[in-house]
Amino acid sequence: MAKNAVLTVALVLFVSCGGPEVWIPQASSRAAVTREHVQYLEQPPTRPYAVIGIITPPSGEYETLAEAVKAMRKEAAKHGADAVFIESQTSGGWRSSFGSPASWGGGSGGSSREVTFRAKAIVWGFSPSPLTSSSTGPIFPTAKAVPGKPGYVFSPFDTKGRYIDVRGYPPGSKAKDPWTDKIFIVP
Repeated sequence: MAKNAVLTVALVLFVSCGGPEVWIPQASSRAAVTREHVQYLEQPPTRPYAVIGIITPPSGEYETLAEAVKAMRKEAAKHGADAVFIESQTSGGWRSSFGSPASWGGGSGGSSREVTFRAKAIVWGFSPSPLTSSSTGPIFPTAKAVPGKPGYVFSPFDTKGRYIDVRGYPPGSKAKDPWTDKIFIVP
């Protein structure tokens, strides 16, 4: 009887305590990056990307969206992601729900909030070798040439569509986006 009681208490503590974010691989990971490298996107991007993993933080672990995003960016950085976006969220339990995105900032007072997130960790461009890549080096996306302007490219990281002068860089070489400080391949 005492043994069952100890097991029950241990199970309750295990289930109720927050744990690490769960990483579900969708493609081969890349070399780790800093959390600052990983962008948070409020919606799925319109430019090409590949999903390298799904991140699900423990339910009720974070009281604000900012805390959850920080943890998800940290987890995505371990796997070399360029960005994360929340694919879905559900509210539940005895706590109040988040409500609209405008109220996600948290605040003082009130009840704590329990929301379950599911986010996608992505890399820019497209890598056709999910879960089978034998390459151990980082994978860099390739920039797109600006039509009618030889020697200029669109960065795969800049969402504003600004040109980058790559005259003098041979095709296949690496260059740095001056606005994001991220590396890309010259087409």
